[in-house]
This record gives sequence, structure tokens and C-alpha cells, in this order.
Amino acid sequence: MTISFYAGGVPNVGLTGADHDLFVKLFNTWQQKRRRNLLRTVYYEGKNALKDFGIAVPPQMQKAFTPLQEIAKGVHAMTDRSVLEGFVSPSGADDPFALDTILDENDFVSEFDLATTSSAIHACAFLTVSTGDVQAGEPAVLTLPRAADASAATWDKRRRMLGGFLSIIDTDDSGPSEMVFYTWETVYSFSKGTSGRWVKSSMRNPLGEVAVSRLVLQPELNRPFGHSRISRTAMGLTDAMIRTLLRAEVSAEFYSADKYWLFGADVSKFIGDDKWSAVMGRMNAIDVDNPEQKPDIHRFQGSSPQPHTEQLRMLKSLFADDQQLEVRWADASNPSSADAIYAAKEELIMKTRTANRTWGRGAVKAMQLAVRLRDGLDVVPGELRGLQAQFTDPAIVSPSARADAFSKLAASIDGFGASEVGMEFAGLSRDQIIRLQAERRRGADRSMLQMLIGGADGDATAGERVEVGAVGDSTAG
Repeated sequence: MTISFYAGGVPNVGLTGADHDLFVKLFNTWQQKRRRNLLRTVYYEGKNALKDFGIAVPPQMQKAFTPLQEIAKGVHAMTDRSVLEGFVSPSGADDPFALDTILDENDFVSEFDLATTSSAIHACAFLTVSTGDVQAGEPAVLTLPRAADASAATWDKRRRMLGGFLSIIDTDDSGPSEMVFYTWETVYSFSKGTSGRWVKSSMRNPLGEVAVSRLVLQPELNRPFGHSRISRTAMGLTDAMIRTLLRAEVSAEFYSADKYWLFGADVSKFIGDDKWSAVMGRMNAIDVDNPEQKPDIHRFQGSSPQPHTEQLRMLKSLFADDQQLEVRWADASNPSSADAIYAAKEELIMKTRTANRTWGRGAVKAMQLAVRLRDGLDVVPGELRGLQAQFTDPAIVSPSARADAFSKLAASIDGFGASEVGMEFAGLSRDQIIRLQAERRRGADRSMLQMLIGGADGDATAGERVEVGAVGDSTAG
């Protein structure tokens, strides 16, 4: 797969002053990081080219390599465990800021999964927040995920916010053809006309900050935009695994069959003989100096694929160590117990929980920006500031083990079993919890109605206070 790279300079989009300087910085950053970002996309999609040493593989087989999906497995081993279920307010109130409308209109939960996968590939992804075109069918508040290979951002360490953001919306053969540039005061839109000149439009940013949230994986002080899940080690090991598979293929084609050597025969008798060419060189003859020597045939056993399989197993084990995968992924010949499998996944579970914290902060930031934009708020309200993203537990345990732990906690903590925390611990999803609570409320209402009806019947039977409605009215009044 060829990685396209635009070598052109920074386009003149009609900016001046500080906005021009920031735009130039972001555009150069996008160009500098683009090749690296696209390279990781190539490895994720299993389209990386064979990096052969040119020693043991015939030229005619250098293109007959087997693409591998190990990189994708390493990425999804984490992202499949990171499942956003919704948001929880500090007061415990159900949707106090009407977030469900924003989430549903933008299909936020599903697109958040796409954004976290992109973050795992490129180290970071972004969520832009803007006013939608309602007449065109867009939501009133529009949230969109942006991949790092089509974006660039700066980080303000003192304010712990994005200092600027550039999104490449579309490209052509010469480079970007449509871009959106976010600053603290203004949002610019650029589009390339048919003449090649840029057309600029702008609108005031009412939020007073860059209306973009970052989703970053494993940030550090000197790397605020994090680290990719696709490490250089993982890419190198993938290349080695492809070469090993190709060597095994070459060995199977040329060296796996037994070879026969005929000593003491007249070589000329076999030259051009179709019977021998039919066995693809499996028969070889060596001429003799002594014509009286009797011909002698020797069989040489073909090579075994075991050295290649052992090397592949070693490489897969190293890959599993780099990606925090259990060794069982590399060698399934020795099944382990459930506890051993859980222990082998502990590092990956901890990595996923750490990723959920940083990704969750990005999701909360996007919701805060969306509410402020919708309601015209200058600052984040107190309760909205305490909003938290809720993820499912990345530790996948057996239902029996989870049920046993739930029963013990419910017996020792009052109200635990009926609480949302307890139901989450039991492994119920957010939708299941909502349905269960609704069923409980309906059951409680039916019980109360039956009690009232039963009380009325009992009183009527006893000849006392037959007029239930009158009693209720007097009590309320």
C-alpha cells in the first residue's frame, strides 16, 4: 500500500496575525505526522508490505506473503473491553442536563467506540462540537469524531486545554481541499474553489475555548497526545512473523520433499528427460570418473517445518508480551484454568481502565461543551462539572464467579443488591438496569393499588369507613 504524502507548502487561506501563525504551525504538524499516522493505519489493516532481506526468498515469491491481523488483534484487545454506557451526574439525578437527546441525535455512544479505536491506532482522536444545520437534518448540537491522520492540535499546558485545532475535511491530488480551523475566538472554514483559490468563511466562537475534546491514549508530560497502541516493537515483530511465514512457504515448496541423488550414473542420460523433469528436480545425478562403478542411489529426507513454527511461536509470544496479551494467545496447546487466564489478562485490564479514565475525561469534556453551546452558558455549571463517564468493567469474569461475589457483598452491605452500584457489579448493562428499575416501579404501584383496594374491601366488610374517597379527600385537605 502506497502512503500518499503532500509535499506542498502551507496554503494561503487569507489569515493574518496570530491566527495565521497558529494555522501554519498546525498545518506543518499535520504534514509531519501524516506519514507516521498512515503507516500505523496500514499495519492495522494488515496491508503492510513485506520487508524481505533478499537472502533466502526467491524473487518470484517475494509478493506471495500472507497478510497478518495481529496488529488489529492487539488494538481490539483493549478497545473491545472499553465500552461506554453513558454518563452519571454527581447528584444521582436521571439526565439532569438532557444529555440523552444529544447522545441519541449524534449516535454518540457508537461513534465514541469508533473514536477510541482511532485513538488506540494513532495515540489520539478528537471530538468536535459545533452548531448543526437543523434545516439540513443535522442535530442542533453536532458532535463529530476526528481521526489524528486528518487533524492537528496544540496543547496549552497551563490551561490544560487545546490551544488550537485543524481538521482536514477533504483532500484531492494536490493536498487538502476543505479544512476547518478552531481557535479560542473564531471558527474558520476553508474550501478550495475550482480556480484553486481558497474561499474563507468564519463565525464567532461563543464558548471562549477551542470547541474540541481530545481522546488520548497513555499521555505523558512530554507527550500530551499520548502513545499509539501500535508500537514500533509490534510493527517490527509483525514484519518478522510475515517473513517467517514466507520462509515456511518457500521451504514447503522447495525443500519439504525428499531428494534423491544418483551416484555413478551417466548424467547425460537424464538431461532433457521428461520423466525426471516431471518430479521437479527431486532426482539429481552425479557423473563418475570410473565407468565400471555401479550406480548408487541415496535418499535425503526433506526439511521439517518445525524450525519455522518454533520461530513463529517465539515471535507471537514476544508480540503478546508487548500488547499485554495472555501467552495462551500465542500457544493454545496448554489450556489454563479460569483464574490463570484472568491473571494473565490483569495487565491488559489495568491498561484498559487507565485508558477509560483518559477517554472518559474526553467524553465528559465533549458533553460539557455541547451543553454550554446548546444553553448559551459562559461557564460549566457545578453539577455538570462533576459529570462522569460510565464504562463497563473491562475485567471479563465468568457469570458464576460474578454471581458469587455479588451474593457475598449483598449479604454484607445493606441495600447493595437493590442499588445501581450493585446491579452494575452484577454485570447488568445500563439498559438492563433501567428496565429493571422500571419493572420495580410498576410492581410497587401494583402492590400499592392492591393494598388500597384490599383495605377498602376490608373496611366495607367490617362496616367501617366505606367511603374511601371521602377519607382520602379529608386527609389531603
